[in-house]
Amino acid sequence: MQPTNFDILYEQGPCLAVLKPGGLLTQAPPEIDSLELRVKQFIKLRDDKPGRVYLGVPHRLDRPVSGVLVLAKHVRAARRLCDQFQDRSVRKTYWAYVAGKIEADTGTWIDYVRKVPDQPRAEVVAADHPDARQAVLNYLVLRRDERGTWLEIKLETGRMHQIR
Repeated sequence: MQPTNFDILYEQGPCLAVLKPGGLLTQAPPEIDSLELRVKQFIKLRDDKPGRVYLGVPHRLDRPVSGVLVLAKHVRAARRLCDQFQDRSVRKTYWAYVAGKIEADTGTWIDYVRKVPDQPRAEVVAADHPDARQAVLNYLVLRRDERGTWLEIKLETGRMHQIR
C-alpha cells in the first residue's frame, strides 16, 4: 500500500478535497487498498491520532477514473455533504477523452441503463427493458485531435457507470 499516492488539494475544518488517482477504488473493505484507507492512514500519521480515524465519503468515482473527491473528517460534516449531493446542490463537472470525433460542439446523450444483478456494473439496454433507467448527460466539446475528442460532461442523472 502507498498511503501518500494521492494529493490533498484543499483542507479546512472538517472537509478536504482529495485527488483520486485512476486505478484505485474510492472505498473497499478494510483488507483491500482504497483511497479511503490511504487518507485515513495519512490523517492518523500526520495528526498522531490514536484509535480509529473517521472519514465520510459522500460520493465516489469509479476505479479507472481520476478526479477530485470531497471527504469529511466528522460525522456532521459527512451528513451535510451527503444532503448536498442528494439534493443536487453540488455541481459536478467531468472531463473525458473519447475515441473518435464528436461533430456537434454541444449535445445531449440519452441512454437507458440497468444495474447487472449480482455484479458491480451497469449495461446499456433498450428503453422498454423492464429494469431500464434513463441516463441523460450534456456535453461540450473542449478540443478535437486526430484520435479523439475532449469533452466537458454534466450529468442530469447520476446512474452507475453512466459516462462509460
